[in-house]
Amino acid sequence: MTPAAAGHSPPETVVGGKKLLAQAVEPALEPEPVNLPAPLGLDLSVSSARFMDYYRHNLAGLMVWLDSEENDYRKRVVPLAEDQPAIGFAIMAFAAQHGAMTFPHENIATMAESARDRCLQLIQSRAQEMTTKVIQGFELNTHSDIADAEWMLASILIIGNYENARCCPGVADGHRRAARTIVNLFSHSVSAEGRELFAFLRNQLAIEDVLAATTSFDPSLIKNAITPVPGSDSLVFSKYLAFLHQVTLTATKAVEIDYCEESRESYLTLAVVQSELEQARGATLMAAGRLGLGSSKMTRDFVRLVEVYHNAGLLYSFHCLEISGRDSAEWMTAAGGLFDQLTGFEDQATSIQNLPWPAFIAGTVCHGDKQRQRTILSVFDAIHEATKFNHYLHAVDFLKTFWAGRDTDWRPLARLREASGQRIIVA
Repeated sequence: MTPAAAGHSPPETVVGGKKLLAQAVEPALEPEPVNLPAPLGLDLSVSSARFMDYYRHNLAGLMVWLDSEENDYRKRVVPLAEDQPAIGFAIMAFAAQHGAMTFPHENIATMAESARDRCLQLIQSRAQEMTTKVIQGFELNTHSDIADAEWMLASILIIGNYENARCCPGVADGHRRAARTIVNLFSHSVSAEGRELFAFLRNQLAIEDVLAATTSFDPSLIKNAITPVPGSDSLVFSKYLAFLHQVTLTATKAVEIDYCEESRESYLTLAVVQSELEQARGATLMAAGRLGLGSSKMTRDFVRLVEVYHNAGLLYSFHCLEISGRDSAEWMTAAGGLFDQLTGFEDQATSIQNLPWPAFIAGTVCHGDKQRQRTILSVFDAIHEATKFNHYLHAVDFLKTFWAGRDTDWRPLARLREASGQRIIVA
């Protein structure tokens, strides 16, 4: 899977203004050859039930902000597996990798790899068919086309989590590029209008893309990240993610900005950042209010989660935009609030899947503070214990190396690691 692991977007081929789907998807999803013994031939009808159950109970909740009976991975995606084997194979790979100790099979890792490869082969095959259709001058605007885009997207997002679980974030990056191509191809198609599952999956990709971009220095990856759809402020954290990506774009100068350097520097001022993130906090709390959170404890913990992201966003912006120093009142207030809320959850388990990014940002602002460093290590221990996503161990290793050095700016080390193929991803 070297093309996906490279971490940089491949050149795009365009026909009639549209990127060829297969050209973009196939390199990013190229399966590794796996030689399977005969007994490991996979039959979804025989093998899927236990993996589906494991996914429903243990994994679907890790892929959303708030888990509930309305979780579309559980409610819409799992039922699709009955007719779309790629989803079944994706779930089998993820569940087998994540729950290896649960399933009594001596070759469970090989089974997971085989399921992954079969999933990717099915996606590649359909991508090639779509590309052929585009080359022939047809639009991808039928019900069948958008339905296929949905199962392809769902499969890729699940397989991305499989790659994270086995500590291959670079490969997961490649999968996100493929998903990005599908979203861009269908976002303005009439066939996508009113498709709730497509909108949900697009939003899930936006969450991953925006957070992953904050620890990248690849201009192409940052510029091409999927962001929340304009006007989607009613979705949890949508306004927050949209502004966070503006900060990332500005900080890395990843896009050409149509005003002079002085104007660029004055645009995202301290006051603007504080105001925008304050508005985003309010929008998220309003969106959460419409979800009807079950218990008062759940509501209080969600408010804590919003505060955690608010303060992490402030600190990320202060540092990357260089608009506030570590000794400033606003910096110390945000850092104090972040650590207080990060360790103050009444039921941490319900929010644990959302803590890696803010915990990482907290780790970047406690250079020289041994007590806070121990707090971060404890939080990441809990995250890894709950999710079993091994790529978070890379983040911990990065933070330990950063803390041991003299530089209080985490970005040079992160840039160096990305250049050597060890990019930090905490999405």
